[in-house]
Amino acid sequence: MDRLALKNIFTRMLAHKDEQSPAPVQSSKDAAVLIVDDSRTIVRALQLILERDGYLTFTAADGAQAIAVTKRHRPDVILMDVVMPNMNGFEATRALVNDPETAAIPVIMMSGTEQISDRVWGLRLGAKGFLAKPISREDLLGKVGSVVAVARRTQQREQAALVPVPQIDPLQR
Repeated sequence: MDRLALKNIFTRMLAHKDEQSPAPVQSSKDAAVLIVDDSRTIVRALQLILERDGYLTFTAADGAQAIAVTKRHRPDVILMDVVMPNMNGFEATRALVNDPETAAIPVIMMSGTEQISDRVWGLRLGAKGFLAKPISREDLLGKVGSVVAVARRTQQREQAALVPVPQIDPLQR
């Protein structure tokens, strides 16, 4: 991809209608996002958008790094590019979803190609969403916010199920 194309992607990702940032999609002050992409320009653009909205970000340049960073930092959601060197996004997603240690962390696939097969294959591997590049600010924050909200509700339900219910003896009223 040439410099002009990357500059256009970066500009479109950061553009919004007015000078003030709109309200965040959801409370994200304590949510962490791992951004996995081999393009430093795209990583930086996504970081700026997410950090302006209150997310903490981590980065990785390929699938193998993504697995290591995920195990070390336990992000709330992973933005995973499809095409990367060493280990691609499909391989990394499969590894993360099949590992009990990381299986509960939702993955959102990203791709610059407009192939429907990328979307279908990512979702079949266990990804919770898909974003086509260039990604608009609204699409990014909307998808990340909704995936984080669903993951947190699921986690709360699972934790509530672990809380023992006190037994009441009907004879001791």
